[in-house]
Amino acid sequence: MSVKYQNQAAAIVNEQIARLRAVLAEVNSRLAPATSDLRQIARTIDELGVRSGHTGANAIVVRQLKQLQERQHALEVEVNDLHKAARSIEQLIRQTEMSSSTLTEDASQADPWNLALKAQIIQGREDERTRLAREVHDGPAQVLAHVLLGLEHGLTLTEHQNYERLRELLLQLREGSRSGLHEVRRFIADLRPPALDQHELDVALKELCARFDAAGIINVRSEGTRLPRLTPEQEIVVYRITQEALNNVVKHARNAQVAVHYAAVKGQVILLIRDNGPGFEPRAVAARTRGKHWGLASMRERAALVGAQLSVTSAIGHGTEIRVTLPIGELATRV
Repeated sequence: MSVKYQNQAAAIVNEQIARLRAVLAEVNSRLAPATSDLRQIARTIDELGVRSGHTGANAIVVRQLKQLQERQHALEVEVNDLHKAARSIEQLIRQTEMSSSTLTEDASQADPWNLALKAQIIQGREDERTRLAREVHDGPAQVLAHVLLGLEHGLTLTEHQNYERLRELLLQLREGSRSGLHEVRRFIADLRPPALDQHELDVALKELCARFDAAGIINVRSEGTRLPRLTPEQEIVVYRITQEALNNVVKHARNAQVAVHYAAVKGQVILLIRDNGPGFEPRAVAARTRGKHWGLASMRERAALVGAQLSVTSAIGHGTEIRVTLPIGELATRV
């Protein structure tokens, strides 16, 4: 008899999933042309910008640029809203499908914590792909588009034998290409921290803090003991959490003093990141963002994947402290 009711419940859930997929298809049908229009406008703005830089901007070009930039902003808002809607619906579909599986799986396979963690991992991967796509578009892709337009203008200058202006253009393109190469290298480094391939974790953390300090936006002081060798996954998580925490300070607490401490204590790696920035009220932020403060959420997800605990303590006017506790057991060794 119970199987009968489970099947009825599963049919209801499947119907709801089908309706959600229909809504998602409608969102995506609007998202595709809006994204295409946004890319076309970005290319047109780049082309006008290059031409105005080479020939001097007149009133008509300035007016065209202004109109295009206003349209670009409106499309960016629309595309971002559609992306958010699509992600929310996709997450709801996945959660509903996971919940539906509890009607047929046994209790051990349908553990709510495991289902929630799976959903977080999937969502985290999707968010990471979206972030990477945005960085490629806003960084290397824009530089390459600018260089391409510059080369096309260079051909025109060659035809007119304007070699003096051509030399100036080539110098500009050389600097732009160097900037693009730097962006690509930074992008690659973000995908896999080369410091972890070259050094032990404690040395990599020290170098990471030194780079943030050298940038001059925040003041970072690091202090710690030699850490045991962890698994590659654990080391990446500790490194990325530190990187994300420092990025958050750069975004929200410029000129702040930051102290980063790390040590191995009684079978655990302890990581503490404290700043004297403006701080925030965690509950208020969670309520305002509905628990989706992506920086903090990303750090918590990373920590959970390797069995670590992450806590955030903050108050307005009293800075922020992030604490990570990672059990290392008997597998950790010193090199």
